[in-house]
Amino acid sequence: MNMRYDPKECGKRIARLRKKSELTQMQAAERLNISVEHYRGIETGRRNASIELMIDIASEFGVTLDYLILGCDSDRMQIKEMVRELIEKLSELAE
Repeated sequence: MNMRYDPKECGKRIARLRKKSELTQMQAAERLNISVEHYRGIETGRRNASIELMIDIASEFGVTLDYLILGCDSDRMQIKEMVRELIEKLSELAE
């Protein structure tokens, strides 16, 4: 596993967590007390979040900073993520 921070991949993880929580970008931004533009920038990887905001995001979605920033966490979280990605790919193939 690559142990470097990739803003785009981090943003993708945040977007997946938000969607799993059934929140809009606006609702997530409101919960985090930031503008929706700033939030969108984080999800797309165009903007970086401060460490304080990353802590808030991790807390909001119930994940660790390791998972949020680097994509690594417990084996359970990695397996869940792999299964989710496989389901997405299978859904795309079924269409």
